[in-house]
Amino acid sequence: MRNRLRLFLLLQLVGWVVLAWCPPFSGVAQARDTVTRVCVVQSYNAEYIWCQNINDGIRNALKGAGVVIDVFYLDAKRNPSPDRLRAAAQDIAARIGKLDPRLVITVDDVAQKYLAVPYLVGKGGPQVVFCGVNAPLENYGYPAADVTGVRERWHFRDGFDLLHKIDPRVKTVAVLLDDSESAGYVLADMRADLARNGPFALQLSDVAMLRTFQEWKRAVLSAQERADAVALGLYHSLVDETTGKVVPVETVRDWNLSALRKPTLGFSDATRDHGHLCGILESGHEQGLLAGRMARHLLLRGGRAGDLPVSINQQGLVFVNLKTAERLGLVIPYEIIKAAEMVIQ
Repeated sequence: MRNRLRLFLLLQLVGWVVLAWCPPFSGVAQARDTVTRVCVVQSYNAEYIWCQNINDGIRNALKGAGVVIDVFYLDAKRNPSPDRLRAAAQDIAARIGKLDPRLVITVDDVAQKYLAVPYLVGKGGPQVVFCGVNAPLENYGYPAADVTGVRERWHFRDGFDLLHKIDPRVKTVAVLLDDSESAGYVLADMRADLARNGPFALQLSDVAMLRTFQEWKRAVLSAQERADAVALGLYHSLVDETTGKVVPVETVRDWNLSALRKPTLGFSDATRDHGHLCGILESGHEQGLLAGRMARHLLLRGGRAGDLPVSINQQGLVFVNLKTAERLGLVIPYEIIKAAEMVIQ
């Protein structure tokens, strides 16, 4: 009897020790451990259609992968101050650290410069997939063991060719952009293409980067005097000379529509509703889709991001605006309309 009692007491003591050693069950902790998170850091703002299209592409690529997606915005178009961007990036980095994601997708150059490079790359945390990058990759130390992604390119050559086919009388074009860092990289790509592959279908009469809205207005009016057409690149960072504040892109768009009398060419699907006559548009959705597919591969199959080769967008969306053509007295050939993915009527 005494032996049985001793055995019972011994087993009870062991049970108490085990219970004291094991952490209490927590449904919250268990749920957190089973959640796979992906953070997306956008360089710009949630209202910008480019960001929306990229987010849609990422979500489509990760659909069914069992991930939770958190999106953050640096708001660089509307608030381009380096000090403010550094502060915003620091705050987002801290929030990412608390979420502990498996992977971070960083979108456009600002997110690389202010967040990915200072806080993520080579730090032993989540792997990084970038997209929308215009700068030379070596500017950011890419690719790296924990980084891969998608470069961005504009379809200058194809766009100039499309405009010339619509109106063979167009021989020259002026290219205008704001003076943002991204615009500088875009123009460097255009010049590299020209040097590598020879003349475009249209001769460049003028290429200009403008800082203020007032400079933009003067440049647009002047370009119409010297060129047969005007190619409008980025104009999201123009500032007002009086207030020093960034002019809303809708204000610039509306002024452009009131002032332009020559055929206009666009390059990004973010400006498809800006009244341009035509363009071979880069797709934000494609950027997000390609980056999302890379992220999906890493999440489901494992491996290092740096083992996946960097890619570049290929899809150019043929765009024509029949309302603008009618206003200009132009007839767009039927075969071009039939081939277009986007037709504004």
